[in-house]
Amino acid sequence: MKELQTVCIRCPIGCHLTIREENGEVVVSGNRCPRGAEYGKQEFICPMRTITTVYNKAGGGTLAVRTDKAVEKSKYFEVLRAIKSAPEPKNAHFGDVLLENVCGTGANVIITEVN
Repeated sequence: MKELQTVCIRCPIGCHLTIREENGEVVVSGNRCPRGAEYGKQEFICPMRTITTVYNKAGGGTLAVRTDKAVEKSKYFEVLRAIKSAPEPKNAHFGDVLLENVCGTGANVIITEVN
């Protein structure tokens, strides 16, 4: 039987969750609210992450970027490589899309700060 111990990140409480599969069903314990159960099940079945990083501009300076929604954790490094190799935008502004549907995830990479 597969079991996972983790801490819920859906709210500031940080419940310690135990997640396991019993009779083909994912069972979460340790959560204080329904959000913890939802998070635990998602983390057990297919962990998701919002990716936040920095894009280095060729002429100096940086763009802070992030995905506009969580992507599968297994695609984390593939998405980072795509961001690094993305063409440099001209006249970048807050909220502009750097990459659409990055790596087929359905998430866009958006600019959150221009330096």
